[in-house]
Amino acid sequence: MNGICTAQFSDEDLKLRYCYKDEALSIIPSISLPSNALSFAFKRQFTPSNKLSYWYNFDTNNWSTVYKHTYGKDFKFKAGYDSDVRLGWASFWVGDEGGNAKTAPMKTKVQFMLQVPQDDIRTSALMFRVKKRWDI
Repeated sequence: MNGICTAQFSDEDLKLRYCYKDEALSIIPSISLPSNALSFAFKRQFTPSNKLSYWYNFDTNNWSTVYKHTYGKDFKFKAGYDSDVRLGWASFWVGDEGGNAKTAPMKTKVQFMLQVPQDDIRTSALMFRVKKRWDI
């Protein structure tokens, strides 16, 4: 296992992280100073197209998880849950994420997302978003 230590400073808050990595697993404990807010992230890549991420904040007991599956270079499915807002969601992206301005001068991505609140399923929302880039 390899390790990477990072530090990030913003708004009088220092966040320290030490990431343990191997080819398929990452474990990332982090602490924010001076609040001493401790959190933990776990990322597991099962195959090149399947990945699971989990995050837990020890101070608030909030957690979130995301599962991501890619189908080739043009389709991506994501699903997750966030306990802080008590919301489950799923989204499907269509469009190539790779490439740069010279290889994709008119790049487009389309997202369909379903959000389902845990407390009131009747207020579920289906959203549609288009990201379009025109390069000259």
